[in-house]
Amino acid sequence: MREYYLKKADENLPELVKTNIYPDIEQVNMNNGDVLTLDLRNHYVGYFSFKMWYVERYIDAPVRIRIRFCETKRELEDDYNDYKGFLCASWLQEDVVNIDFPGVYKFPRRYAARYIKITVEAAPKQFSLSDFLFESVSSADMDKLKPAKINDDELKSIDRIAVNTLRSCMQRVFEDGPKRDRRLWIGDLRLEALANYFTFNNSEIVKRCLYLFAASERNDKGVIVSHLYENPLFVSGDWYLSDYSLLYVCSLCDYYNYTNDEETFRDLFDVARSAVDSAVKCKDPLGLVDGDAFIDWCPGLYKKTAYQGVYLYTLDIWIQTLEKLQYKEAEYYKKLLEEERDTSRELLFNKDKLVFINEIDNYQYSVHSAAWMVLGGVVSDDPAKTILLNAIASEISVKPKTPYMHHYVIEALIKLGLVEIAKDYIRNVWGGMVKEGADTFYEIYVHDDPDFSPYGDRKINSMCHAWSCTPTYFIRKYGLDN
Repeated sequence: MREYYLKKADENLPELVKTNIYPDIEQVNMNNGDVLTLDLRNHYVGYFSFKMWYVERYIDAPVRIRIRFCETKRELEDDYNDYKGFLCASWLQEDVVNIDFPGVYKFPRRYAARYIKITVEAAPKQFSLSDFLFESVSSADMDKLKPAKINDDELKSIDRIAVNTLRSCMQRVFEDGPKRDRRLWIGDLRLEALANYFTFNNSEIVKRCLYLFAASERNDKGVIVSHLYENPLFVSGDWYLSDYSLLYVCSLCDYYNYTNDEETFRDLFDVARSAVDSAVKCKDPLGLVDGDAFIDWCPGLYKKTAYQGVYLYTLDIWIQTLEKLQYKEAEYYKKLLEEERDTSRELLFNKDKLVFINEIDNYQYSVHSAAWMVLGGVVSDDPAKTILLNAIASEISVKPKTPYMHHYVIEALIKLGLVEIAKDYIRNVWGGMVKEGADTFYEIYVHDDPDFSPYGDRKINSMCHAWSCTPTYFIRKYGLDN
């Protein structure tokens, strides 16, 4: 089956749209020690080239330049020598090159950038740089972008930047970040696909990603691998996150609901069912799902309640799709869902205080638990509104760190009919990045802690990240401008 899935994935390989971007400077003479900053006027992903030529006298030694590709202005002045993160420093977009002869030099590596900083480290004499070109690549065709009438200026800016984020991350697959990682993760796939349906509506790339995961590895419990590489080789990653495996099921159901492609759903049914059943089988002695879940980049977060919510949320979406397609298995999962919701209320919910605070999660109070319990249908109506809003407003609750988790908080708010509050939530998080001058939305955004990084150093954070693109989905699907 693996070869079959890979063949189907290759049949849906998207064509990359190439666009020539010319920086704000056409030509400049340079000397040893000079620094030049180019502005592409927007965030792009692609390949950079320029022409180096001599001025008056032929260059009799190589010209050595240090070149840095920056997603934000702040990166222009960062000192990479003091990088302390635990991810490999080679992800920092800086190269030193020696150019031996006058002519056109094209960097072989792909970069993500708005700004390009060129520093002359050694040059025998004056030389010129010209013909600057950044060849942008993306499988998102801007000519096919669905129009959206948005009257509110702030929401219009948020939508535009969200679309820009999605465009930069849409390559041969839905990449998580074009600066760092550059691979396909299930959590990012799910959110990128939702945004894509309401913008570029490229169903082929979603289909490709689903088949690639179908071809990937599973661990001994049946959990689908959480990420993979596909260019130049197809290789499964080595993380098995239980919540991501379930979100693959949600992604497949979403795909069917937005495309009505029944053939693909039936083709991948067994893969999705095995992901669901792996969670059903992996229970702790209390009857709660057990596994290694991501949930959020949040130090010290206890995740048991939230992961239980992901499981229930997935079961609900899975059942709805099975019923649409008249699968007999729907009845089994419906009965299971109600039993699991009852277990969750009994073990994870404090009915007297109306909070999801429990011994299992060390009595930790978090927005994550509240949002996922709402999405899992454990609570509903006015009690659910009170639970979620109190958790969001509390001064002591653990708050999300990533736009990924913020997405699911907003989804929970909208599920409860709290659309205006969801709109304000988007303004507070993504609007904050707009105020900072973002061209694309960040992997991590903590308003009162701009240096926060789950990797030990803010400089390695991705400033254009797939899971941050979903405001365009909410704005367009739910008409938040109305």
